[in-house]
Parts: sequence; C-alpha cells; structure tokens
Amino acid sequence: MTGVIQAAGLTRMYGNRRGVLDLDLEVEEGEIFGFLGPNGSGKTTTIRMLLGFLRPTRGAATIFGLDAWSRAAEVHGRLAYLGSDPAYLGELTAGQQLDYLAALRGLPAGAWRAVAERFDLDPSIAVRKLSRGNRQKVGVVATLMGDEPLLVLDEPTTGLDPLMQHEFLGAIGEARAAGRTVFLSSHNLPEVERICDRVAIIREGRLVEISTIEAMLASHSRRVSVALATAAPPGTFDLPNVEVASGEAGREILLMVQGDINPLLRRLATLDVRDVTITTPDIEDVFMRFYGQDAVAGRPDAVAGSPPR
Repeated sequence: MTGVIQAAGLTRMYGNRRGVLDLDLEVEEGEIFGFLGPNGSGKTTTIRMLLGFLRPTRGAATIFGLDAWSRAAEVHGRLAYLGSDPAYLGELTAGQQLDYLAALRGLPAGAWRAVAERFDLDPSIAVRKLSRGNRQKVGVVATLMGDEPLLVLDEPTTGLDPLMQHEFLGAIGEARAAGRTVFLSSHNLPEVERICDRVAIIREGRLVEISTIEAMLASHSRRVSVALATAAPPGTFDLPNVEVASGEAGREILLMVQGDINPLLRRLATLDVRDVTITTPDIEDVFMRFYGQDAVAGRPDAVAGSPPR
C-alpha cells in the first residue's frame, strides 16, 4: 500500500517546552488510523504540523508525497479536516455556513443536504443558536459532504450524543470502504477500538506504540479469576506465561496470563474448580498501561511541561 501520511523526526518545541518529539509514523492508503492520547499529549500539535498550520522545529511530514509545510495549499485540496473546536460565522444559518464551506471546496450549493439529513441537522437555525452538539454536527457534515481521499479528524465526536456517535462511526466505515483514508485523533477509547485498523499511542509528545488493534490487545495479559473448592498445592501455577496477582495460598486466585492460555487451562483441569472467569483486555487496558488513571482523567499535573493541546 501507499503511504498517504508520512512523518520523520517530526518535532515541535514551544520555547523550551516540548510539544511533539521525534515523531515517526506512516498512514497507509485506505486505512483508519487512530491517534490516541489524553489532552496535552501532543495530538493536536501533530495534526497542526501535518496540515501546515505549524512549522516543525525539526523533522518533516508529507501528505500524498507533498511537503506538509511548503505545499500546504495543494495538500489541503486533497483532504477534509474537522478540528477539535471548529469556529463558524455565527450570523449565518447552518445551511448558509455549509454552502459557504462547499463553495470554498468547489462543491455545489446544497452538497451537504443528504449528510445533514442523516445527522438530523436543521439547516435553518443560525449557528450561534445551536447547541454544542449541533455545532459539532455542522463540522461533521462539512467534513463528509465531499469526496476528498483523506479525512483528518481531531476529536470528531465531542459533543455528539451516542446515537450520532454511532452514525458517525458508520459513515467513517463507509469512507474506508470507498477507499478513503482516515486519520482519527481521539481519547474516546471505545470508538478507537471499534473503528480503527491501527492505533498510535502518544504520551508526553512521544509515540510509545504503533500497532494494529488485534496485535495491541494480544500483547497484553488476560485476567483469569479462579475459585477453587480447596486451596491449590504450592507451585500449581508456576507456568512460564502465568503470573499470580493475588490469592496464591487461598481458594480465590487472580492470575495474569500472557499469550497462550491453554497451558493454564490444562493445569486447571487437574483441580476442583468451582468457577473461572477469563477477561480479555480492551483498548482501555492498553491505554492505562502507558498513562495511569491521572492521565486518562486529563488532570493538568498528568503531563508536565506541556502546552495546552
């Protein structure tokens, strides 16, 4: 496949504060690529460099083989972008605003109507009178009304209700099926797990992991809770890929299993087991490994020395 987005050593400093450090990534044609991290981790700074809004301190990025900084105008003609906090001309109605944005992209008036209907957006209301969720719908409709081969989305479901979030993820899946590429920045863990082909996790301005969802989940431990009729003999769970998290000498035991679970199942078959529960990891477990609860909650002290976004 062809790399639509490529970044090598991409770095942005704010004086002596870090923004993004030595970021290397490649987004392939036709995939949904998730960019995951809490507020302040460097997601928006990265996107602004990819779109040529910020000049890198060092390193470079290309989109469709074009330098993201020096050829930004050409790059913008081949993508649709939804920022994390879009601003509009508040005196215009939603429909007038969308017609204005359509004209800037060479689309005909009313190109947005089918998408607006899908997202239940009333085009007759002035943007300034819309709720936070409905203003976000304006951005979603504007992004999806064209057929640009690349969609760059920064926290796109913020403010949308669950029904509209579901509709949005369906639309993004359709975009991928049509061969379009999607770069999706988010801290919404369930939506990333549901829709993305690959995910990059960024922490304090540095990429800490890039992988497929499947490989990322497979690399993390299963939780196995075992209830025994009688305590197991010492050493029962001394298996290469098993760690006893708690209760080794008792009848209620919590085990962490990395990789193949069958050796443990065979060992359990030799015991008087009353109950067993196996919990597979999800993307939140992966995320917590890198951040911990404070960072996930977005506490300001979780990522020290960071610019706001």
